[in-house]
Order: sequence, then C-alpha cells, then structure tokens
Amino acid sequence: MSFAENWLRRPQSTWIRKAVFQVHLWAGICLGLYIVVVCASGSAVVFRSDLYDLFESWTNAGPTGFQRQLIGVGYKAMKWFGDLHGSLLMGPNGFIVNAIGGFLLSALCLTGLVVWWPGIANWRRGLSIRRGVGWKRLVFDLHSATGIWTFAILLMWGLTGGYFVFPQPFRAVVNYYAPINPPRTLSSAQANAPQASPPGQRTGRRRRPLTRGGKILQGFSAAHYGTFGGWPVKTLWFLLGLAPLVLVATSLLMWWNRVLHPAWRRWRRAAAPALTA
Repeated sequence: MSFAENWLRRPQSTWIRKAVFQVHLWAGICLGLYIVVVCASGSAVVFRSDLYDLFESWTNAGPTGFQRQLIGVGYKAMKWFGDLHGSLLMGPNGFIVNAIGGFLLSALCLTGLVVWWPGIANWRRGLSIRRGVGWKRLVFDLHSATGIWTFAILLMWGLTGGYFVFPQPFRAVVNYYAPINPPRTLSSAQANAPQASPPGQRTGRRRRPLTRGGKILQGFSAAHYGTFGGWPVKTLWFLLGLAPLVLVATSLLMWWNRVLHPAWRRWRRAAAPALTA
C-alpha cells in the first residue's frame, strides 16, 4: 500500500501523522493560555461599538449619578479588553507578539486538521460526539468535533490578526491576483482637484471606488470582527470566541491522560520500595 493510500485509509499508522500529532500536542500546550486570552477578550469586544452607542445615548439623555458611574466603568472595561485583545497589555511591542501568536494559531489549526483526519471510511464520525463511550473517548470526541467545526474561523482569526500588524505580504499577494489601487483615468491635477458640491455642502476630493483587491483587504477587518452581518453574526462570533476554552480544557485533559498520569503512576511504582523502606 502506497503512502497516499495509507494516509487516506489508515492515517494513524503513518509516521507523518504521529510526528504532526506531537507538534500539535506540545504547541497546543504552549499556546493554550495565549489562545484563551486572545479569543475570550475578542468575544468581549465584539459588541464594543454597540455598547459605545448605548453609552452615548445615555449621555445625551442626561444620565443620573449611577448611570454616569456605569458608563465610566463600561468605557474603562471596553478599553481594557480592547488593549488586552490587541496588544496583550504590552504596549507597541505587544502588537508584534500578538501577530506572531496569530500566525502560530493558524499553524496549530493546520496541524490539528492533519491530526483530525480519521480516514476516508470514518471521516463523518469525526464530525460528531458519540454517546455511550468512556469519558476519555468523550473528551477526545469533544476536542475533535469542536476543532473541526471551528477550524475555518480560528484559521481566519489567526491570519487576519497577523495581517493587521504585517499587512505588506498580504497586500502583495492580493494585489497580484486583484489590483488594490484603481487605475488613474484622469490626470493628476484633475484627480486631486476639489469637486463641485451642492450649495451648503462641504467640498472635498472625490473618493475613488474600491477595487476588488481593496474590497478583499477591507473584508479582512469585517471578517475578523464580525461587522458584516449585524447582530446575528456578532452573536455567533461571540460564541465561537469561547470555543477555544473547550479546546484548551479538553487538550489539557488528554495531556493528563496520555502523558502526565502514566508518568505519575510510573514514578509511584518506582518510589514505592523506597517509601516502604
């Protein structure tokens, strides 16, 4: 049986799956706290603009003393969560650290996809959580199903988070397939000249329409923050931002089952004679 056939039918027996599993396991353990912090804080700021609008309406209506205190606490909380999500409360250097963490999250998603693949005959089973199994298998199914169903959005969050700090590689790729800047059909003087406006309106330069490449780059921000579909999408983004809590918790349980608990039992057996003596 060739490697490709073996991978399609019995991936667990291939050396590459075993190697990727180790990479995914230890990378998940190392990045677990970071992923939980970034995703949970991202869920906290999903409705930030809506809360700001609510605070503004209260302010315009003449808030009471309690409402003023509540508005102040709300602004401070949203700013704190925003700084935590954007820079990990580390200032300018935190943005770079966060971008690197986003790329590592994307790599973790890709290794998780390799580990998840159960074979062509069992792939549907990997999409669900089975009942009537032991708790260890239940934990594995919960981790596997949650990971595959949130794979695309976690990959997107990681990549777009890196894009915000390192945009040039993304712009170069997008511009290669879909030009970002529209072609100039007017002379420089005509393009930069103020356009006539109706009486009583401010004059200004005419904004050039977005090209397909520009729309793609604009879509990165909308996809990351869930600002393209109103409340339903924001609510979905809020809930999906909590999914890494499940992934990290189940990964720690599997790490305990596979690594820590067996090592602890071996240590107890080896230490038993000395303790008895």
